[in-house]
Amino acid sequence: METPIVAAPPRRSRWSFLAIGAAIGLVVGAAGVGVPWFLSAHDSGVVSGLPLKAPDTLGGVDRADVYPVKVKDDYAHRQFAQRNATNDRENGNRISVAYGAPALVQTYTAVDFTHSFQITAVRAHAPGLAIPYEDKNSGLAGPINELRQVGDVSCVLHNNLAPSEQLSPDKTSVVVCQRTDAVLTIQLKPLGDDTKEYNDPAACAAMINEAWAKLH
Repeated sequence: METPIVAAPPRRSRWSFLAIGAAIGLVVGAAGVGVPWFLSAHDSGVVSGLPLKAPDTLGGVDRADVYPVKVKDDYAHRQFAQRNATNDRENGNRISVAYGAPALVQTYTAVDFTHSFQITAVRAHAPGLAIPYEDKNSGLAGPINELRQVGDVSCVLHNNLAPSEQLSPDKTSVVVCQRTDAVLTIQLKPLGDDTKEYNDPAACAAMINEAWAKLH
């Protein structure tokens, strides 16, 4: 899947990484969920100059700038792969400028391009994720926006609930997951409106941890 171009250059600040990440690939989702990630003010200010190189595969899924040519090595597929490569490179450059540290954005796409996800990594600490306050007396079986911790990974979830519905895994989708420490932050965002393969925060956390082991 192609990654939408970020509409405007980011502010040169530590917290702009998450703002950019929200804009990349999740413009429609953010509008529907109501931008469920607010940013804390804390930042350690630690950055590292070590370069970053995206894994060739993540969770068994190929990079979107490589996989199209594996499907068919013709002009159209090469152009599609190149557009994905350009988008990821330019978005990664913007995050690198915002943080003053090496960064990358890499999109991955699965067989037949039926689903994809994107990782964003920067060699710096980033603020934690948070969600808007919701009244407990909303009449719903659970919160619309949920922050769930899976080991070292934090995930923002969207629960698509109506008043008569019960909270269940099939009503939940992952908006974004993040792991951070003093010198590295990795985010993962499922792309698309119906990315059922990545509704499980544990699966998304596992892919972040795989990337973490390869990049830290």
